Amino acid sequence: MKKLTFLIMAFAVMLASCGNGPVNTTGTLQTGVNSAPVSSEEDLFYGFEHLEPRADMQDFELVVFTRGEESGRGAWKTIDLIAEEKNDEPINDAIYERNNLIEEKYGFKIREIVSPKDQLGQAQREINAGQNPYNLIIADGKTSATLGMGGYLCDLKNASNLVLQAPWWDQYANKDLSIGGKLYFTTGDLSISCMDATWVTFFNKAVQETYNIEDLYALANNGEWTIDKVSEITKKISADVNSDGKYDVNDRYGYAYEPFNNYALFHSLGCSIVSKDADDFPTLSVFSAKSQEVFEKIREISDDDINYYQDWSAAILGVQKDNRALLSATTMYTVRTEYRKHEQDYGILPMPTYEKGDNSANVVSVATSGSLYSVPTTFLGDLDRVSYAIEALCRESKDTLRNAYYDVSLQGIVVRDEESAAMLDIIFANRRYDLAIIYDWGGWYTYFYTLWRSKGSDFASTYDKQKDATNKAIQSTIDSYLANFD
Repeated sequence: MKKLTFLIMAFAVMLASCGNGPVNTTGTLQTGVNSAPVSSEEDLFYGFEHLEPRADMQDFELVVFTRGEESGRGAWKTIDLIAEEKNDEPINDAIYERNNLIEEKYGFKIREIVSPKDQLGQAQREINAGQNPYNLIIADGKTSATLGMGGYLCDLKNASNLVLQAPWWDQYANKDLSIGGKLYFTTGDLSISCMDATWVTFFNKAVQETYNIEDLYALANNGEWTIDKVSEITKKISADVNSDGKYDVNDRYGYAYEPFNNYALFHSLGCSIVSKDADDFPTLSVFSAKSQEVFEKIREISDDDINYYQDWSAAILGVQKDNRALLSATTMYTVRTEYRKHEQDYGILPMPTYEKGDNSANVVSVATSGSLYSVPTTFLGDLDRVSYAIEALCRESKDTLRNAYYDVSLQGIVVRDEESAAMLDIIFANRRYDLAIIYDWGGWYTYFYTLWRSKGSDFASTYDKQKDATNKAIQSTIDSYLANFD
Protein backbone atom coordinates (compact mmCIF):
# COMPACT_ATOMS: atom_id res chain seq x y z
CA MET A 1 0.00 0.00 0.00
CA LYS A 2 2.89 2.39 0.77
CA LYS A 3 4.44 1.70 -2.63
CA LEU A 4 1.11 2.26 -4.34
CA THR A 5 0.64 5.53 -2.45
CA PHE A 6 4.07 6.73 -3.51
CA LEU A 7 3.45 5.86 -7.16
CA ILE A 8 0.21 7.83 -7.07
CA MET A 9 2.03 10.79 -5.53
CA ALA A 10 4.77 10.60 -8.13
CA PHE A 11 2.20 10.57 -10.89
CA ALA A 12 0.53 13.59 -9.29
CA VAL A 13 3.85 15.45 -9.53
CA MET A 14 3.84 14.89 -13.28
CA LEU A 15 0.33 16.26 -13.68
CA ALA A 16 0.57 19.12 -11.21
CA SER A 17 0.02 22.39 -13.01
CA CYS A 18 2.81 24.23 -11.26
CA GLY A 19 5.46 21.55 -11.61
CA ASN A 20 5.16 20.20 -15.12
CA GLY A 21 7.46 20.44 -18.01
CA PRO A 22 5.84 21.41 -21.30
CA VAL A 23 3.49 18.96 -22.91
CA ASN A 24 2.35 18.90 -26.50
CA THR A 25 -1.25 18.91 -27.63
CA THR A 26 -1.47 15.16 -27.19
CA GLY A 27 -0.65 15.57 -23.50
CA THR A 28 2.74 13.81 -23.69
CA LEU A 29 5.11 15.01 -20.97
CA GLN A 30 8.37 16.52 -22.14
CA THR A 31 11.19 16.50 -19.63
CA GLY A 32 13.41 19.52 -19.20
CA VAL A 33 14.24 22.37 -16.85
CA ASN A 34 10.76 22.37 -15.33
CA SER A 35 10.77 18.72 -14.31
CA ALA A 36 10.69 18.25 -10.52
CA PRO A 37 13.12 15.73 -8.96
CA VAL A 38 11.51 12.47 -7.91
CA SER A 39 12.97 10.31 -5.17
CA SER A 40 12.40 6.64 -4.50
CA GLU A 41 12.23 7.28 -0.75
CA GLU A 42 8.77 7.04 0.72
CA ASP A 43 9.19 9.70 3.41
CA LEU A 44 9.37 12.63 1.03
CA PHE A 45 6.69 15.10 0.01
CA TYR A 46 6.27 15.01 -3.78
CA GLY A 47 9.93 14.05 -4.07
CA PHE A 48 11.22 16.74 -1.68
CA GLU A 49 12.18 16.76 1.97
CA HIS A 50 9.51 17.73 4.46
CA LEU A 51 9.61 21.17 6.04
CA GLU A 52 10.43 20.56 9.67
CA PRO A 53 8.78 22.63 12.46
CA ARG A 54 10.91 25.38 14.03
CA ALA A 55 10.72 26.74 17.56
CA ASP A 56 11.28 30.34 16.42
CA MET A 57 8.05 30.30 14.40
CA GLN A 58 5.76 29.94 17.43
CA ASP A 59 5.35 33.70 17.86
CA PHE A 60 5.47 34.54 14.16
CA GLU A 61 2.63 36.04 12.14
CA LEU A 62 2.54 36.02 8.35
CA VAL A 63 0.80 39.29 7.59
CA VAL A 64 -0.33 39.58 3.97
CA PHE A 65 -1.23 42.75 2.07
CA THR A 66 -4.06 41.46 -0.10
CA ARG A 67 -6.14 42.83 -2.98
CA GLY A 68 -9.46 44.33 -1.95
CA GLU A 69 -12.60 44.87 -3.96
CA GLU A 70 -11.18 47.94 -5.74
CA SER A 71 -7.52 46.97 -6.12
CA GLY A 72 -8.68 43.53 -7.21
CA ARG A 73 -11.14 44.97 -9.74
CA GLY A 74 -13.91 42.95 -8.15
CA ALA A 75 -13.31 39.62 -9.84
CA TRP A 76 -9.63 39.50 -8.88
CA LYS A 77 -9.78 40.42 -5.21
CA THR A 78 -7.94 37.99 -2.94
CA ILE A 79 -10.24 35.12 -1.96
CA ASP A 80 -7.74 32.34 -1.31
CA LEU A 81 -5.97 33.40 1.89
CA ILE A 82 -8.47 33.56 4.77
CA ALA A 83 -11.58 31.52 5.62
CA GLU A 84 -13.24 32.27 8.95
CA GLU A 85 -15.23 29.03 9.08
CA LYS A 86 -16.30 26.08 6.97
CA ASN A 87 -19.35 26.50 4.76
CA ASP A 88 -19.26 23.36 2.55
CA GLU A 89 -17.81 25.32 -0.38
CA PRO A 90 -14.70 23.38 -1.54
CA ILE A 91 -12.27 26.29 -1.93
CA ASN A 92 -13.34 28.03 1.28
CA ASP A 93 -13.11 24.81 3.28
CA ALA A 94 -9.70 23.98 1.81
CA ILE A 95 -8.39 27.40 2.91
CA TYR A 96 -9.79 26.86 6.39
CA GLU A 97 -8.22 23.40 6.56
CA ARG A 98 -4.85 24.63 5.24
CA ASN A 99 -4.59 27.55 7.66
CA ASN A 100 -5.49 25.42 10.66
CA LEU A 101 -2.99 22.79 9.56
CA ILE A 102 -0.27 25.43 9.26
CA GLU A 103 -0.92 26.78 12.75
CA GLU A 104 -0.95 23.30 14.28
CA LYS A 105 2.04 21.97 12.34
CA TYR A 106 4.33 25.01 12.11
CA GLY A 107 3.09 27.29 14.89
CA PHE A 108 2.62 30.57 13.02
CA LYS A 109 -0.58 32.38 12.15
CA ILE A 110 -1.80 34.09 8.97
CA ARG A 111 -3.46 37.48 8.92
CA GLU A 112 -4.43 39.81 6.09
CA ILE A 113 -4.48 43.56 5.60
CA VAL A 114 -6.84 44.38 2.73
CA SER A 115 -5.50 47.05 0.39
CA PRO A 116 -7.38 50.13 -0.77
CA LYS A 117 -7.79 51.02 -4.43
CA ASP A 118 -4.25 52.41 -4.63
CA GLN A 119 -2.37 49.36 -3.41
CA LEU A 120 0.81 50.43 -5.19
CA GLY A 121 0.90 53.90 -3.64
CA GLN A 122 0.31 52.59 -0.13
CA ALA A 123 3.02 49.95 -0.47
CA GLN A 124 5.53 52.49 -1.79
CA ARG A 125 4.81 54.95 1.03
CA GLU A 126 5.04 52.37 3.79
CA ILE A 127 8.17 50.67 2.48
CA ASN A 128 9.87 54.03 1.89
CA ALA A 129 9.07 54.97 5.48
CA GLY A 130 10.64 51.75 6.73
CA GLN A 131 7.35 50.53 8.09
CA ASN A 132 6.63 46.82 8.17
CA PRO A 133 2.90 46.24 8.62
CA TYR A 134 3.00 43.23 6.25
CA ASN A 135 5.67 40.76 5.20
CA LEU A 136 4.01 39.38 2.07
CA ILE A 137 2.30 41.29 -0.76
CA ILE A 138 -0.37 39.90 -3.08
CA ALA A 139 -0.76 42.25 -6.04
CA ASP A 140 -1.44 42.29 -9.76
CA GLY A 141 1.41 42.10 -12.25
CA LYS A 142 1.70 45.82 -12.90
CA THR A 143 1.86 46.67 -9.20
CA SER A 144 4.33 43.87 -8.49
CA ALA A 145 6.58 44.88 -11.38
CA THR A 146 6.59 48.56 -10.39
CA LEU A 147 7.57 47.63 -6.85
CA GLY A 148 10.27 45.26 -8.11
CA MET A 149 11.68 47.82 -10.52
CA GLY A 150 11.76 50.45 -7.77
CA GLY A 151 13.80 48.31 -5.40
CA TYR A 152 10.94 47.69 -2.97
CA LEU A 153 11.04 43.88 -3.13
CA CYS A 154 13.39 41.09 -2.06
CA ASP A 155 14.91 38.68 -4.55
CA LEU A 156 13.05 35.46 -3.80
CA LYS A 157 16.01 33.42 -5.02
CA ASN A 158 17.89 34.71 -1.97
CA ALA A 159 15.18 33.36 0.31
CA SER A 160 16.86 30.13 1.37
CA ASN A 161 13.70 28.43 2.64
CA LEU A 162 11.79 28.72 -0.64
CA VAL A 163 12.10 25.48 -2.60
CA LEU A 164 11.29 27.23 -5.86
CA GLN A 165 12.01 24.17 -8.00
CA ALA A 166 9.34 22.16 -6.18
CA PRO A 167 5.99 21.39 -7.87
CA TRP A 168 3.98 23.58 -5.52
CA TRP A 169 5.69 26.63 -7.09
CA ASP A 170 4.72 27.64 -10.62
CA GLN A 171 7.78 26.82 -12.72
CA TYR A 172 6.58 28.86 -15.69
CA ALA A 173 6.13 31.93 -13.48
CA ASN A 174 9.59 31.42 -11.99
CA LYS A 175 11.13 31.18 -15.44
CA ASP A 176 9.13 33.78 -17.35
CA LEU A 177 8.94 36.50 -14.67
CA SER A 178 12.60 36.58 -13.65
CA ILE A 179 14.91 39.34 -14.83
CA GLY A 180 18.68 39.00 -14.88
CA GLY A 181 18.49 35.78 -12.89
CA LYS A 182 16.54 37.41 -10.06
CA LEU A 183 12.94 36.75 -9.12
CA TYR A 184 10.98 39.44 -7.30
CA PHE A 185 7.47 38.00 -7.66
CA THR A 186 5.96 34.64 -8.52
CA THR A 187 3.05 32.36 -7.70
CA GLY A 188 2.22 28.74 -6.99
CA ASP A 189 -0.32 26.49 -5.32
CA LEU A 190 -0.80 29.01 -2.50
CA SER A 191 -3.13 30.85 -4.90
CA ILE A 192 -5.85 30.04 -7.41
CA SER A 193 -5.65 33.49 -8.99
CA CYS A 194 -3.25 32.75 -11.85
CA MET A 195 -4.98 29.48 -12.61
CA ASP A 196 -8.19 31.50 -12.84
CA ALA A 197 -6.39 34.00 -15.12
CA THR A 198 -5.33 31.32 -17.61
CA TRP A 199 -6.76 31.91 -21.09
CA VAL A 200 -8.74 29.02 -22.60
CA THR A 201 -11.18 28.18 -25.38
CA PHE A 202 -14.77 27.44 -24.39
CA PHE A 203 -17.15 25.67 -26.77
CA ASN A 204 -20.91 25.28 -26.75
CA LYS A 205 -21.95 21.66 -27.32
CA ALA A 206 -25.51 22.59 -28.27
CA VAL A 207 -24.21 24.69 -31.16
CA GLN A 208 -21.68 21.99 -32.04
CA GLU A 209 -24.48 19.44 -32.35
CA THR A 210 -26.87 21.72 -34.22
CA TYR A 211 -24.33 22.48 -36.93
CA ASN A 212 -22.77 19.02 -37.01
CA ILE A 213 -19.32 20.27 -36.05
CA GLU A 214 -16.64 17.59 -35.85
CA ASP A 215 -15.17 16.24 -32.60
CA LEU A 216 -13.19 19.16 -31.19
CA TYR A 217 -11.58 17.05 -28.47
CA ALA A 218 -10.20 14.71 -31.11
CA LEU A 219 -8.71 17.66 -32.96
CA ALA A 220 -6.93 18.79 -29.79
CA ASN A 221 -5.73 15.30 -28.91
CA ASN A 222 -4.41 14.74 -32.43
CA GLY A 223 -2.55 18.04 -32.59
CA GLU A 224 -4.99 19.38 -35.20
CA TRP A 225 -6.55 22.16 -33.15
CA THR A 226 -5.01 24.90 -35.31
CA ILE A 227 -6.01 28.46 -36.12
CA ASP A 228 -6.85 27.41 -39.69
CA LYS A 229 -9.19 24.73 -38.36
CA VAL A 230 -10.84 27.34 -36.13
CA SER A 231 -11.41 29.58 -39.14
CA GLU A 232 -12.81 26.68 -41.18
CA ILE A 233 -15.29 25.72 -38.47
CA THR A 234 -16.46 29.20 -37.54
CA LYS A 235 -17.43 30.14 -41.09
CA LYS A 236 -20.13 27.47 -41.10
CA ILE A 237 -22.18 29.06 -38.35
CA SER A 238 -22.54 32.84 -38.51
CA ALA A 239 -25.86 34.42 -39.50
CA ASP A 240 -27.77 37.70 -39.29
CA VAL A 241 -30.37 36.24 -36.94
CA ASN A 242 -32.77 39.20 -36.86
CA SER A 243 -32.25 40.08 -40.55
CA ASP A 244 -31.56 43.74 -39.83
CA GLY A 245 -28.64 43.86 -42.24
CA LYS A 246 -25.95 44.21 -39.60
CA TYR A 247 -23.98 41.94 -37.30
CA ASP A 248 -24.04 42.78 -33.61
CA VAL A 249 -24.67 41.24 -30.20
CA ASN A 250 -28.05 39.90 -31.36
CA ASP A 251 -26.66 37.64 -34.10
CA ARG A 252 -24.96 34.24 -34.35
CA TYR A 253 -21.22 33.66 -34.67
CA GLY A 254 -18.68 30.91 -34.92
CA TYR A 255 -16.37 32.63 -32.43
CA ALA A 256 -17.11 35.26 -29.77
CA TYR A 257 -14.19 36.55 -27.75
CA GLU A 258 -12.78 39.33 -25.60
CA PRO A 259 -10.12 41.78 -26.91
CA PHE A 260 -7.36 40.13 -24.86
CA ASN A 261 -7.71 37.14 -27.16
CA ASN A 262 -5.77 38.95 -29.91
CA TYR A 263 -2.77 38.94 -27.61
CA ALA A 264 -3.39 35.42 -26.31
CA LEU A 265 -3.50 34.15 -29.91
CA PHE A 266 -0.13 35.75 -30.66
CA HIS A 267 1.30 33.54 -27.91
CA SER A 268 -0.61 30.38 -28.70
CA LEU A 269 0.42 30.63 -32.35
CA GLY A 270 4.08 30.54 -31.32
CA CYS A 271 5.16 34.18 -31.06
CA SER A 272 5.98 36.64 -28.29
CA ILE A 273 6.77 40.31 -27.91
CA VAL A 274 9.94 39.62 -25.96
CA SER A 275 12.21 36.67 -25.30
CA LYS A 276 15.13 36.22 -22.88
CA ASP A 277 18.84 36.47 -23.71
CA ALA A 278 21.60 34.29 -22.25
CA ASP A 279 21.72 36.50 -19.13
CA ASP A 280 17.94 36.26 -18.57
CA PHE A 281 17.20 39.81 -19.69
CA PRO A 282 14.24 40.57 -21.99
CA THR A 283 14.91 41.36 -25.65
CA LEU A 284 12.50 42.47 -28.35
CA SER A 285 11.39 39.51 -30.50
CA VAL A 286 7.99 40.64 -31.76
CA PHE A 287 8.96 40.91 -35.43
CA SER A 288 9.98 38.00 -37.65
CA ALA A 289 8.83 36.27 -40.81
CA LYS A 290 6.65 33.96 -38.73
CA SER A 291 5.22 36.72 -36.56
CA GLN A 292 4.16 38.59 -39.71
CA GLU A 293 2.25 35.52 -40.87
CA VAL A 294 0.74 35.02 -37.43
CA PHE A 295 -0.31 38.64 -37.19
CA GLU A 296 -2.11 38.42 -40.52
CA LYS A 297 -4.11 35.46 -39.20
CA ILE A 298 -5.04 37.45 -36.10
CA ARG A 299 -5.90 40.57 -38.07
CA GLU A 300 -8.13 38.60 -40.45
CA ILE A 301 -10.10 37.37 -37.44
CA SER A 302 -10.20 40.77 -35.71
CA ASP A 303 -11.30 42.57 -38.89
CA ASP A 304 -14.03 40.02 -39.66
CA ASP A 305 -17.26 41.25 -38.07
CA ILE A 306 -19.41 38.56 -39.66
CA ASN A 307 -17.85 35.30 -38.51
CA TYR A 308 -16.34 36.65 -35.30
CA TYR A 309 -17.83 38.75 -32.53
CA GLN A 310 -15.45 40.72 -30.35
CA ASP A 311 -16.72 42.45 -27.21
CA TRP A 312 -16.38 42.52 -23.45
CA SER A 313 -17.26 39.50 -21.34
CA ALA A 314 -20.79 40.55 -20.30
CA ALA A 315 -21.98 40.73 -23.91
CA ILE A 316 -20.32 37.43 -24.82
CA LEU A 317 -21.94 35.70 -21.86
CA GLY A 318 -25.32 36.68 -23.27
CA VAL A 319 -24.44 35.38 -26.73
CA GLN A 320 -23.37 32.04 -25.28
CA LYS A 321 -26.36 31.78 -22.99
CA ASP A 322 -28.63 32.07 -26.04
CA ASN A 323 -26.65 29.42 -27.95
CA ARG A 324 -25.47 31.93 -30.55
CA ALA A 325 -21.74 31.12 -30.61
CA LEU A 326 -19.79 27.91 -30.97
CA LEU A 327 -16.49 29.11 -29.52
CA SER A 328 -15.48 31.72 -26.97
CA ALA A 329 -12.08 32.68 -25.62
CA THR A 330 -11.96 33.72 -21.98
CA THR A 331 -10.32 33.09 -18.61
CA MET A 332 -10.87 30.05 -16.45
CA TYR A 333 -12.36 32.47 -13.92
CA THR A 334 -15.23 33.21 -16.31
CA VAL A 335 -15.78 29.52 -16.95
CA ARG A 336 -15.65 28.73 -13.25
CA THR A 337 -17.96 31.50 -12.07
CA GLU A 338 -20.24 32.23 -15.03
CA TYR A 339 -20.43 29.51 -17.68
CA ARG A 340 -21.01 26.80 -15.12
CA LYS A 341 -24.37 28.47 -14.39
CA HIS A 342 -25.57 27.85 -17.94
CA GLU A 343 -27.98 25.02 -18.55
CA GLN A 344 -26.50 23.96 -21.88
CA ASP A 345 -23.56 21.59 -22.05
CA TYR A 346 -20.10 22.87 -22.86
CA GLY A 347 -16.48 21.84 -23.16
CA ILE A 348 -13.05 23.39 -22.65
CA LEU A 349 -10.10 23.35 -25.06
CA PRO A 350 -6.59 24.79 -25.12
CA MET A 351 -5.88 27.81 -27.27
CA PRO A 352 -5.35 26.86 -30.94
CA THR A 353 -1.86 26.34 -32.35
CA TYR A 354 -0.37 27.65 -35.59
CA GLU A 355 0.40 24.36 -37.30
CA LYS A 356 -0.48 20.73 -36.71
CA GLY A 357 1.63 19.21 -33.96
CA ASP A 358 2.77 22.50 -32.39
CA ASN A 359 2.96 22.61 -28.62
CA SER A 360 0.08 24.25 -26.81
CA ALA A 361 0.69 27.65 -25.18
CA ASN A 362 -1.94 29.25 -22.95
CA VAL A 363 -1.03 32.71 -21.72
CA VAL A 364 -1.91 33.95 -18.22
CA SER A 365 -3.57 37.36 -18.03
CA VAL A 366 -1.47 38.78 -15.24
CA ALA A 367 -1.22 42.55 -15.82
CA THR A 368 -4.32 43.47 -13.81
CA SER A 369 -6.03 40.09 -13.37
CA GLY A 370 -3.96 37.28 -11.84
CA SER A 371 -2.09 37.92 -8.57
CA LEU A 372 1.63 37.54 -7.84
CA TYR A 373 3.43 37.18 -4.50
CA SER A 374 6.37 39.25 -3.26
CA VAL A 375 8.24 40.17 -0.06
CA PRO A 376 8.91 43.85 0.79
CA THR A 377 12.51 44.87 1.53
CA THR A 378 11.48 45.99 5.03
CA PHE A 379 11.65 42.29 5.92
CA LEU A 380 15.03 41.59 4.36
CA GLY A 381 16.49 41.12 7.83
CA ASP A 382 13.86 38.55 8.73
CA LEU A 383 13.78 36.84 5.33
CA ASP A 384 14.63 33.50 6.91
CA ARG A 385 11.41 33.31 8.92
CA VAL A 386 9.28 35.05 6.29
CA SER A 387 10.42 32.68 3.55
CA TYR A 388 9.88 29.69 5.84
CA ALA A 389 6.28 30.78 6.43
CA ILE A 390 5.64 31.38 2.70
CA GLU A 391 7.16 28.02 1.81
CA ALA A 392 4.91 26.32 4.36
CA LEU A 393 1.88 28.17 3.00
CA CYS A 394 2.63 27.16 -0.57
CA ARG A 395 3.47 23.50 0.03
CA GLU A 396 0.54 22.93 2.39
CA SER A 397 -1.72 24.36 -0.33
CA LYS A 398 -0.73 21.52 -2.65
CA ASP A 399 -3.10 18.92 -1.20
CA THR A 400 -5.68 21.40 0.10
CA LEU A 401 -6.31 24.58 -1.93
CA ARG A 402 -5.01 23.31 -5.25
CA ASN A 403 -6.87 20.04 -4.86
CA ALA A 404 -10.10 21.88 -4.06
CA TYR A 405 -9.68 24.17 -7.05
CA TYR A 406 -8.41 21.77 -9.67
CA ASP A 407 -9.67 18.32 -8.74
CA VAL A 408 -12.87 19.22 -6.93
CA SER A 409 -14.09 22.58 -8.27
CA LEU A 410 -12.86 22.33 -11.86
CA GLN A 411 -12.85 18.63 -12.65
CA GLY A 412 -15.69 17.79 -10.28
CA ILE A 413 -18.03 20.75 -10.67
CA VAL A 414 -17.08 23.12 -13.50
CA VAL A 415 -16.12 20.77 -16.33
CA ARG A 416 -18.85 18.40 -17.45
CA ASP A 417 -17.02 15.53 -19.10
CA GLU A 418 -13.81 13.54 -18.87
CA GLU A 419 -12.51 14.97 -22.13
CA SER A 420 -12.53 18.53 -20.75
CA ALA A 421 -10.78 17.31 -17.61
CA ALA A 422 -8.01 15.93 -19.83
CA MET A 423 -7.87 19.26 -21.68
CA LEU A 424 -7.31 21.01 -18.34
CA ASP A 425 -4.16 18.92 -17.82
CA ILE A 426 -2.82 20.15 -21.16
CA ILE A 427 -3.85 23.75 -20.53
CA PHE A 428 -2.33 24.08 -17.07
CA ALA A 429 0.83 22.25 -18.08
CA ASN A 430 1.44 24.69 -20.93
CA ARG A 431 1.01 28.17 -19.51
CA ARG A 432 3.06 31.28 -20.25
CA TYR A 433 3.66 34.47 -18.31
CA ASP A 434 4.72 37.43 -20.39
CA LEU A 435 6.69 40.40 -19.07
CA ALA A 436 5.47 42.43 -22.05
CA ILE A 437 1.91 42.17 -20.73
CA ILE A 438 3.01 43.67 -17.43
CA TYR A 439 5.26 46.46 -18.72
CA ASP A 440 3.58 47.14 -22.09
CA TRP A 441 6.96 48.08 -23.56
CA GLY A 442 6.49 50.25 -26.64
CA GLY A 443 2.72 49.91 -26.37
CA TRP A 444 2.70 46.45 -27.98
CA TYR A 445 0.34 44.88 -25.48
CA THR A 446 -2.06 47.79 -25.95
CA TYR A 447 -1.64 47.47 -29.72
CA PHE A 448 -2.88 43.88 -29.73
CA TYR A 449 -5.53 44.51 -27.11
CA THR A 450 -7.08 47.34 -29.13
CA LEU A 451 -6.61 45.73 -32.54
CA TRP A 452 -10.37 45.35 -33.01
CA ARG A 453 -10.66 49.15 -33.05
CA SER A 454 -7.93 49.68 -35.66
CA LYS A 455 -8.97 47.63 -38.66
CA GLY A 456 -6.36 47.08 -41.36
CA SER A 457 -3.48 47.83 -39.00
CA ASP A 458 -0.14 47.15 -40.67
CA PHE A 459 2.25 45.07 -38.57
CA ALA A 460 5.50 45.86 -40.40
CA SER A 461 5.03 49.64 -40.40
CA THR A 462 3.94 49.57 -36.76
CA TYR A 463 7.10 47.69 -35.89
CA ASP A 464 9.26 50.21 -37.75
CA LYS A 465 7.61 53.04 -35.85
CA GLN A 466 7.76 51.40 -32.42
CA LYS A 467 10.94 49.30 -32.35
CA ASP A 468 13.28 52.06 -31.12
CA ALA A 469 10.86 53.20 -28.43
CA THR A 470 10.27 49.59 -27.42
CA ASN A 471 13.99 48.81 -27.10
CA LYS A 472 14.46 52.00 -25.11
CA ALA A 473 11.62 51.10 -22.77
CA ILE A 474 12.97 47.58 -22.24
CA GLN A 475 16.45 48.92 -21.50
CA SER A 476 15.02 51.48 -19.08
CA THR A 477 13.32 48.68 -17.17
CA ILE A 478 16.52 46.63 -17.12
CA ASP A 479 18.52 49.64 -15.90
CA SER A 480 16.02 50.22 -13.10
CA TYR A 481 16.44 46.63 -11.93
CA LEU A 482 20.24 46.72 -12.29
CA ALA A 483 20.37 49.81 -10.08
CA ASN A 484 18.86 47.76 -7.27
CA PHE A 485 20.74 44.51 -7.78
CA ASP A 486 22.86 43.41 -4.84
